[in-house]
Amino acid sequence: MSVACVLTALAVSTMLASGAELHGAWSASSSNGRSLGGTWTAEAHQESGGVTGTWTLRETTGRILASGVWSASKAPKAWDGAWRSIVAGGAGEYSGTWTATTALAPQSQMADLFESALRAAVGGTWKAGGHSGSWSIRAAP
Repeated sequence: MSVACVLTALAVSTMLASGAELHGAWSASSSNGRSLGGTWTAEAHQESGGVTGTWTLRETTGRILASGVWSASKAPKAWDGAWRSIVAGGAGEYSGTWTATTALAPQSQMADLFESALRAAVGGTWKAGGHSGSWSIRAAP
């Protein structure tokens, strides 16, 4: 591991431990072939182990189509959990479940998942009502 990678990991760990916000890009696709993408921010909450943040849904040109807030939590010993998203302006609320595909230990915190997204994209699956699909995130330093 290079010195730059070690320093980045230490900086991110310090940011997450202090409650600092991370940011990055997300993409998702549904089982019916629809693809979405945008940006996100995340703040880890050490006391609950959960994460909250903001999101945007963007066109390929970068224009924001929708935005809002989100939260997620995970099971204590597995990479699955629940998510909730509220659209700004009272335009809707969505919730569902998620799983992540990661080499991280199952008892790791959500903050560890976002930290690993600095090194490589992290992904998994999602479900909401009768809909399902895949997701991925990538964090920016």
